[in-house]
Amino acid sequence: MKGIVEILGEVVAGLKEDLTISVCDGVGHCTEIEKPEVNYIFGNDMYIKEQLDTMSKSPQSADRKPKFPLVALFTPVIEKRDSADYQMKANVNILIACSSRQEWSNEQRLTTSFVNILRPVYERLMSALKSDRRLNVAYDGVIPHTYSENYSYGRYGAYTQSGQPVSEPIDAINVGNLEIKIKNVKCVNRRLQ
Repeated sequence: MKGIVEILGEVVAGLKEDLTISVCDGVGHCTEIEKPEVNYIFGNDMYIKEQLDTMSKSPQSADRKPKFPLVALFTPVIEKRDSADYQMKANVNILIACSSRQEWSNEQRLTTSFVNILRPVYERLMSALKSDRRLNVAYDGVIPHTYSENYSYGRYGAYTQSGQPVSEPIDAINVGNLEIKIKNVKCVNRRLQ
């Protein structure tokens, strides 16, 4: 039986299908990227920071997975296994991030980061969660959560709870209390003929 950490990782791995982002250099030159790889990291804020720092220090190579865009699942994930209506349920917190530049204005961040990269990843993630057959989406097609666009990470820096700075500027969407319900696994006995 897979937990929410693994299931969300599989969902993120499939995000590149039907995803197009536009990566801009901040001076107006943009490149449209179809089916971009989306990085997935799970852990506490310190672990996620350490993984990003390690990726920043390692040399670029064709086989290295991209650092951004990133979907980060904050752990621990407390799974409720208290109902016959579902296998497990949890409210999770996710960060969707992309690289940024400290000198950008909020107006530049809006277009370059949020409109071109982060919102498309967010929308694709929500769509993928709704269509995943393992998840119980019985909320009229809406998965309850909070949504916040954070423009200050890129300008003033992102920090862990212990005050450690992230090694580079990022822009990010914080998705909070995202309610994930995993359906019960149903086995059907079949006679061999």
